[in-house]
Amino acid sequence: MPNSEHSKLKLLYLYHYFRKFVKAEPPDDGTTMGQMMSYLNEMTGIEFERKSVYSDITRLNEFARRVGITADSADWIELEGKTYKRGEILGDLTLDEARLIIDAINATDFIDSGLTEKIKGLYPSYFKEGYNSILPHDNRQVQKKSIYLLNLIRSAIDDKCVLAFRYGYLVASGIRGASEKLVSPLGLDFENSHYYLIAVDNNAVAAGVRKEDAIRTYRLDRMRKIEMRPDEAFAGFKEKKEEILRRYVKSSVDAYAYKGSDDRHITMTLRGDNEKDLLKAYSGFTDDIKATIISDRIEKGEITFTIEAGLVPPFYNKLFKTSMYEGVTMTIDDEEVRQGFKKYLKQALKACS
Repeated sequence: MPNSEHSKLKLLYLYHYFRKFVKAEPPDDGTTMGQMMSYLNEMTGIEFERKSVYSDITRLNEFARRVGITADSADWIELEGKTYKRGEILGDLTLDEARLIIDAINATDFIDSGLTEKIKGLYPSYFKEGYNSILPHDNRQVQKKSIYLLNLIRSAIDDKCVLAFRYGYLVASGIRGASEKLVSPLGLDFENSHYYLIAVDNNAVAAGVRKEDAIRTYRLDRMRKIEMRPDEAFAGFKEKKEEILRRYVKSSVDAYAYKGSDDRHITMTLRGDNEKDLLKAYSGFTDDIKATIISDRIEKGEITFTIEAGLVPPFYNKLFKTSMYEGVTMTIDDEEVRQGFKKYLKQALKACS
């Protein structure tokens, strides 16, 4: 028996069993000798002696320490009462992390929800009874073309290769008003279930615009006929690219980067007739803008805070939405912002006339 083919494979079957089918976290973690013996019998058709399984568990613990999947002095598999329990594998996903990934996939329109089955297959002990905390969007259709385009863009970013494409506006699932773009890709962003390419506009740079001021954002689903142009001169940044990208993204509101000057700190005060309305207005405004509270007197109908933002249409649009909360007034402690907001409102009224 010791020299049989199945006896040699028994150690591997045991490792696979503990790795795939035994949870490292309570509740319901661990397994019994009877369950191990049944699994080995199912896989090999042979009844092994318990003594040989004890020896294999000792070997697995030594293996785990030597290859670094557990702490140097710790056993990976330990006997507690009549239950054999295993520790976490260093660097492996925990139960909470695996379920968090499942939730994120199910909640993201861009990703095929079938990917969750692959993750569940990697960690079957985490999903023995299923997991449907967030229901998947099974009616969506993930386009393989979009995945191909993402890979193309990633290659262009890595290789510092210029991209050419047509960029327009989505109308009834089609693209209208498209124009030719020639850009030097810097990175990808993901916001509100959409991918965005952050890139330097080569044509703007050729017209004399500073590279930092020529950075633009392009939404992937509005891009058509994307192709790499290796013969074009790359207009990106050789140094401090990551720092420039972080500053650019930070200066963006709703995935629209503002052009030109630096961020500015803006102090605002919201006043409301009652606490609930005031909280609604404040929460709605700061959903995607980080705010620092200066004076919190919500119970008295007032809150003052500062934000860091650029003076772009999406920012003024947020101001407009906040001003529409019934019973809430807004005071902006920045003359330039106030004048810009007034101009925005006048343009909006003119567009409706």
